[in-house]
Amino acid sequence: MKKTIAVIVVLATLGMLAPTVHAASFTIDHFTQPNTGQALSITGTGTQSNTTTGLVGVVGGSRTMQISVASSAFGLSSSLNVNPAGVGTLSLGNDSGQNGVGTITWDANGAGLGGVDITNGGLLPFIQATILASDLDLGFRVDITETAAAGGSTAFWSTNLGPGVSFVNQALASFTNAGVVDFTKVNKIVLTMSGPVAQDATIDLMEVTNSPGGVPEPLTLLGVFAGMSGLGAYIRRRRASATSV
Repeated sequence: MKKTIAVIVVLATLGMLAPTVHAASFTIDHFTQPNTGQALSITGTGTQSNTTTGLVGVVGGSRTMQISVASSAFGLSSSLNVNPAGVGTLSLGNDSGQNGVGTITWDANGAGLGGVDITNGGLLPFIQATILASDLDLGFRVDITETAAAGGSTAFWSTNLGPGVSFVNQALASFTNAGVVDFTKVNKIVLTMSGPVAQDATIDLMEVTNSPGGVPEPLTLLGVFAGMSGLGAYIRRRRASATSV
């Protein structure tokens, strides 16, 4: 299904040239670097990971990606890719029979973020992300760990998003263990994307913001709707093909 996601990203990018405007935000990752992208691919089962450093505008200056596949019905492939073109996207792709789980870690390549204040003194209480396309239910989890000096505790939020387009806009205060984690002294942030077999999903921006809405600009919506239309048409063709076999 990965070719389909690439088409959807192009369609969505056409409408995302005018980004959502927030009064204030802290960028975790805009997925526009490095210029050559960052990619993982695995055939069958197993685990692969890589780290890219020297990233400007990414918290900690590095991004560690990992893809793990526990089962493979047909020995096909799973992938996790950063595509810096356009608005920049992160995509998890699974061929038929694959159940790959993608994990992205921001911790300055293992050195730790050193107590970064992702809330800007409490002014940025919401974490946001936009899922441009997902053909099946998407498991979406964020873990935020404070420094050892602050206690070393981890707060997390996990949800199951339906297929299609989703706008994540979650208050940090609602995270499990939020009461014992100091979000002004963060050492590590982890995003996990998972789903049922053959899950494909694409997101663009991960940030912390002061906006409780997360509603995109009109042009953004046009791109997102175009992506949804492309995804729906593909699924209908895929089902029709399966029926005729």
